[in-house]
Amino acid sequence: MTDSTMTDSTMTGSAASAPPGPDPNPSPFALSTKAVRVFAGIGLLFLLFACGIFIIVVLHQSYSGGASRALIEQGQWAMSLSFFAGLIGLCLPEVCLSHRARVVAVWSEYGLALAGPILAAGDFS
Repeated sequence: MTDSTMTDSTMTGSAASAPPGPDPNPSPFALSTKAVRVFAGIGLLFLLFACGIFIIVVLHQSYSGGASRALIEQGQWAMSLSFFAGLIGLCLPEVCLSHRARVVAVWSEYGLALAGPILAAGDFS
């Protein structure tokens, strides 16, 4: 039994308030969620490589007497935030995170991982 006061516009209005699903017309050049997750996993491996470079730069500066710890701490923070951005991009299910947010998290992961050694290398004061 249906209510005669409900019109088609109210029925579509309630359907429009449902959570959005996948884009019906995705771009043919957009990466799939699986590919973005693979890039997030590769980014975590890149973060290990960036940590190694960070340690080499900091040890070289400390033996040469030039490390002041101001930008080194910022580099450590950048790399730790990179780790969490990578975990967000890799581990959160598709229901919790939109595709665009996952792509932004992976881009942030790579940027922050690269910022750590660059900040440590620029700390000569």
